[in-house]
Amino acid sequence: MHLLRFLRNGKESLLALVAVVVLRQFDFAGTVPLWILAAILTAGVVAQQPEVRRLAAGSDPPWSLWVRAGLTILWATAIMYLIGWGPFLTVVDLYILSIYLKESGSRAWHPVAVASVVSIGLGELASATGLIDGYVPRPQGYGIALLTCLGVVATAQVMSRTVRQAEVAQQALRGSEERFRALVRDSSDVIMLTGADARVTYVSPAARSVLGYRPDQLLGEAMWKLYHPSDQLRLTELHARLLSGDGSTEYTHELRVRHADGEWHWHEIIARNMLADPAVGAIIVHHRDITERRTVQDRIAHAASHDHLTGLANGPTLARDLELALHQGTRYQHPVGILFLDLDGFKAVNDSYGHEAGDRLLKTISEVIVRSTRDTDVVGRLGGDEFGVVLTRVNGTAEARAVAGRIIAGIVDGASVAGLKMDVGCSVGVALAFPGGTDAKTLLRHADTAMYRAKRRGRNGLELYQEEELEAPWI
Repeated sequence: MHLLRFLRNGKESLLALVAVVVLRQFDFAGTVPLWILAAILTAGVVAQQPEVRRLAAGSDPPWSLWVRAGLTILWATAIMYLIGWGPFLTVVDLYILSIYLKESGSRAWHPVAVASVVSIGLGELASATGLIDGYVPRPQGYGIALLTCLGVVATAQVMSRTVRQAEVAQQALRGSEERFRALVRDSSDVIMLTGADARVTYVSPAARSVLGYRPDQLLGEAMWKLYHPSDQLRLTELHARLLSGDGSTEYTHELRVRHADGEWHWHEIIARNMLADPAVGAIIVHHRDITERRTVQDRIAHAASHDHLTGLANGPTLARDLELALHQGTRYQHPVGILFLDLDGFKAVNDSYGHEAGDRLLKTISEVIVRSTRDTDVVGRLGGDEFGVVLTRVNGTAEARAVAGRIIAGIVDGASVAGLKMDVGCSVGVALAFPGGTDAKTLLRHADTAMYRAKRRGRNGLELYQEEELEAPWI
């Protein structure tokens, strides 16, 4: 096994030895004893072994390449001149040049070119003084040797430029890759690459700090598994747009992503389809945790749309939800109702127990109203001791009256502060709209009118607004 490796590493010298033996049979390999040529070529086989080359290179100081290239060229030149074909060194020297360009890069051309010129010069000097014979007649041999020198130098320079360009391009690519790795490694964003099937093919190290997962835990997984079930439809739409688009379009969404601890975090997702780019061949997805920002935004939005004391929807929000309910009622052909509530006896509580007790009572009553309504209804505080309930979908006046009755009974029974029962009641005005019959502003006014009618009739009253000239089909 070791012998085969030894012979394989020195195959060029062994082939040269075989060639010399064959040429000697036809008297085309000079008159130097064969054992001398064999010894030189065997030394070449030894010099070509990796262990010898590493030993010769040492720590690879600048002069090491000059020594190694010089010895190799000198060895090849000696063989060529000893067999009588010295002026035709071009092919051999260029082969040696290609080896050193591959091993040491473009810097190898100077040592090889200089060594070629010097060794050919020495070989021609030895021929001129009669130390060795050759098959090329003089003075033609000198011309061929000169052309060989020029050819080797020119070719070496051209080849080195080509190699140098490749080195520069490779160095730039390596620098770009290193910068990319540094950016990915130090980025606080999670960078994912997925295929067209949304399966993850790469995850940046930030996945550990942002998502709590090791990158290898996500490889091969479908991205869908990370997202909240309520966001699956939006995610499906995003994926469809990505596949139908190209890398020129970037899509941004805010979705909920499951952390490794099971908690849901809000993430800003930035995705781009680079499947058609040969350098990428993937969909690039950036994840940025924006949970803190969303929490602040949601808190601000909630404060702007809800009553600060009771947490119920405020007046503008209730009016907006009523308008939305009316649109849905028109679309799906079902009635919509509004309850307008005004507390009876609340002013006396404020006057007797103070505003702090009044605020606590309002919070208690708001909880009673929420418990007395349906899950689909919207409860809001319109201001002071007035409340509103949007009945998003009712079967008719009987159901609307039933909800209002539960609210009145709940307030009468549950109006208390710190265990102290308060003598507070509620007057309710009810207004209903059939599909396309009215708008939110008008319906609220109708409910307000009905509430005042109920209040004039006495405590805990309930009135349904009806226009004399119009009778809805469900009344």
